[in-house]
Amino acid sequence: MSAKRSILSALTLVAALMVSALLQAAMAAQPLVSTAWLKQHLGDKNIVILDVYDGANQRAVFASGHIPGAQFTDFVAGGWRAKIDAVPGLLPPVKDAEKLIGSYGIDGSSHVIVVPGGREKADFNAAARIYWTLKVLGHDEVSILDGGDKAWFADAGNPVATAAASPAPKTFVAHLRSEYLASRADVMQAVNTHNATLIDARTPKQFEGKAKSKAVRVAGTIPGAVNVPAAQVETLDGTRPADAATIDKVLANAGVTPKGQQITFCNTGHLGAGTWFVLHEVRGHQNVRLYDGSMADWAFDARRPVLNRSGS
Repeated sequence: MSAKRSILSALTLVAALMVSALLQAAMAAQPLVSTAWLKQHLGDKNIVILDVYDGANQRAVFASGHIPGAQFTDFVAGGWRAKIDAVPGLLPPVKDAEKLIGSYGIDGSSHVIVVPGGREKADFNAAARIYWTLKVLGHDEVSILDGGDKAWFADAGNPVATAAASPAPKTFVAHLRSEYLASRADVMQAVNTHNATLIDARTPKQFEGKAKSKAVRVAGTIPGAVNVPAAQVETLDGTRPADAATIDKVLANAGVTPKGQQITFCNTGHLGAGTWFVLHEVRGHQNVRLYDGSMADWAFDARRPVLNRSGS
């Protein structure tokens, strides 16, 4: 083969790889999908809809009417977070997570639509935590329904079902992705070296140490952290992220830019997941991880430093 032909062959191969990469990117699931998109794709065989409610006592609300094909999932007691060594809110052991996810009929070919459940208000952060769980376990075909159930029911033309879907369990195989998960050691390194911005997604009162969750041993925050409350980067009804201008203003006030490494946290990785989603999936910050154990894990050991700004 002549040198000219070799060069042409190499260029052809490079072009083919570039086209393939562009096609894959175009086909990748979008972080947020609209109700119009979901209505159009309800019949797709690979769609799995998880309606996320913050507590099993909401099952009756789900049963009274929901998106056709949706399955109820309980964020609080459904197995999406685990208590390990007395620390709540942790990513479940991989085998447990695989079994849980597979029980909803999800495998590697599924496009999972996570729905913030509730006709009036919703818990976007719970939906974001399940979204993050799928992502950190290597499943990229996942989206959150923008506006959740509230947006779906706002359109009288959207179909409503009362019978829950019950798909056959499937085998889900996880591939842990550490680029989305911050460990306790990663957080300690950030405290000591300032190699990452620590972002506390809790309320200002909890950040300052004026209030405390019962899941956390002592009041205060991780030294060096800045405060980006999840409630300030989401809509008041808790169904979706706030608009870009609002988010960027909150981030600017906290001194958070798209550059560098960032680690979000809260009490048990709940609010922190919502802020992770806003930063990474909505505003395009590239290097953002969630500390799943958050303050419950950090403050569990009294030897780890906790900063209380309240003076108490």
